Amino acid sequence: MGMELMRVLSVDDLHALKVKELGLDPSSIDLGSPEAIACAVRRAAGFLCPCSAVTLVRSVVLPLKGLVEDLDSVQLTVEQMLEALIAHGDLLEHCDISSGESEHTAVLLYGAPPSFVMRQTGAVFLFGIVPDHALLLPDELQSRVEYVNHVRKLPADAAENLRIELKHLDFVEISYETWLKAPPYETPAEHIARLDQLLEDAPESGEIPGLRLLDPSKSVRYYRGRWVDPKLETGRFVARRRRAYGADLWCYVEMRNGRPERFIDLPLAGNRTRGCDEAWRLQMAIDAQRGDAQRFRLREGVGGNRLLDFFSPVPMWAQRRWNAIGEPMLNPGSLISYRFARDETAEEIHFAHDMLWLSEIVERGNGQ
Repeated sequence: MGMELMRVLSVDDLHALKVKELGLDPSSIDLGSPEAIACAVRRAAGFLCPCSAVTLVRSVVLPLKGLVEDLDSVQLTVEQMLEALIAHGDLLEHCDISSGESEHTAVLLYGAPPSFVMRQTGAVFLFGIVPDHALLLPDELQSRVEYVNHVRKLPADAAENLRIELKHLDFVEISYETWLKAPPYETPAEHIARLDQLLEDAPESGEIPGLRLLDPSKSVRYYRGRWVDPKLETGRFVARRRRAYGADLWCYVEMRNGRPERFIDLPLAGNRTRGCDEAWRLQMAIDAQRGDAQRFRLREGVGGNRLLDFFSPVPMWAQRRWNAIGEPMLNPGSLISYRFARDETAEEIHFAHDMLWLSEIVERGNGQ
């Protein structure tokens, strides 16, 4: 019997092999790229869901040990990508009702079914997770899918009707309005007043274990630096509180001399939004009402495009809108960036002003 020869793979060869296994082109995409990370998260979800976010992140990060230089940085990228995939609609969050009382209810992630949203151009955005990482589409369509960060887009072809073809493949069509559904218009004062009334009606709480506050006095340009442990604060704050199992809960809390007096959990009862989405928008209202609104930066891009940079997280419904209209970008110095066609930009600036109460920074210089 002959002996098979074994070939030793270099790190670069292994990177290329794994990128190809994810269905991507190793000649243009690296294993550590956002597109590869997004595909890796979706692939892991196809095998593991329903599961916790921690389990999913760990399953993506651990196989990269020895293949990337900074594993901690990669873990942060995977965590951010997971948030993006949840916001986009590839993954769904649901409470595990088998885990008992609400205080200890774990949040599990489920893969959304294969689905699509049709744009006016005839192109579609693809969503969903296929169990066991089976192909989402037949080869002839799969080869045309464009990957940009966590977004998968199938361009229109004049010779075909993608809506009919995808429905024949048992994809679920989601209407543009349903997918991009945003809350009703409010002024910052109206939004805060509504939450304040609910907070005033809440019972006294006493001590809240593991409480952290989002400090409005800290710079709106550095989101992570705004989180503080309670000291001598008095007022009402967006906050997070620890629970025995699962991720920390979001809440709105009234403090007096560093001690909590009452709180309400977010999302509000009956709301189907995420707690973080309600909390982030409430903080946007608080900052705007204080006269120090959160910022976005407008930059000129190449080819007539324009870029908008955001320095704090934005709710899922805003991300969905911008993923459909623009193109997510990575940009050092901002938390989230999007590239828009010039004729789309003005409407999105109005949206940021009116629905998120952001103020604009205009900078001149080189874009992407």
